[in-house]
Amino acid sequence: MTEKRMPRRYRLTLEYDGTNFSGWQKQTDARTVQGDLLRAAVRVFGEIPIDIQGCGRTDAGVHALEYVAHLEVASAMPAEVVTRMLDQTLPKDMAVRDVTAVDSRFHARHSCIARSYVYHLRNRKSAFGKRYSWWVHDEMDLAAMQRAGAMLTGMHDFAAFAEKQELKKSTKVMVHQVRVLTDGELTRLRVVGSHFLWHMVRRMVGVLVEIGCRRLAEKEVAALLHAPSDIPFNHTAPAAGLFFEKAFYEAKELESFLRE
Repeated sequence: MTEKRMPRRYRLTLEYDGTNFSGWQKQTDARTVQGDLLRAAVRVFGEIPIDIQGCGRTDAGVHALEYVAHLEVASAMPAEVVTRMLDQTLPKDMAVRDVTAVDSRFHARHSCIARSYVYHLRNRKSAFGKRYSWWVHDEMDLAAMQRAGAMLTGMHDFAAFAEKQELKKSTKVMVHQVRVLTDGELTRLRVVGSHFLWHMVRRMVGVLVEIGCRRLAEKEVAALLHAPSDIPFNHTAPAAGLFFEKAFYEAKELESFLRE
């Protein structure tokens, strides 16, 4: 009798340029990160994966620095070989940063306790920045943006920042941190939360930029957390400046990151 082999699950850490992707989730009529990863896995393992899941959904045009997914297949292969072969097979706008064999109980999305996004803003035009940042023409009051960002932290109902189809379920999100980080002509807005609603981070950024440019008062933030409003929808930041930064699976790792 042939011994039955147990499926092998791998944790993948990926980076990708989201410019030419229609987000993470596989679609029949569009190019996606999950779709390209699935095709690459079939070529590497010679089989259709049993399961392939990501740590969250990313919008079309959004990039990733350390996006975590899990891949489960029937065949076993050393992690370092999987890394090398996937990198050789994936398209040039995707790369594998790390592959680790994990227990079958690990789930890229369900095991994830928090996610971090970072948004890049520029105060001048850059010939190389359009794909990866948003050029804000007006001078921004960064201190006002930080104060407004602090008002968005904690457990709140972000219904005003959600898409209509998401209003059918809970729109409460725990936002651990909103930070404004400056580095010369580049300003980075970091948002860390338990999870995020569709377009939520881009709308948070848009609102904070409006406050920074003095077109919206800081006190408006409190109102957005207590009543429906079209303001976040009308000020959704462009996708190109947004990067999925990191997924967290251990409380200590999250706490250390928030203290940095």
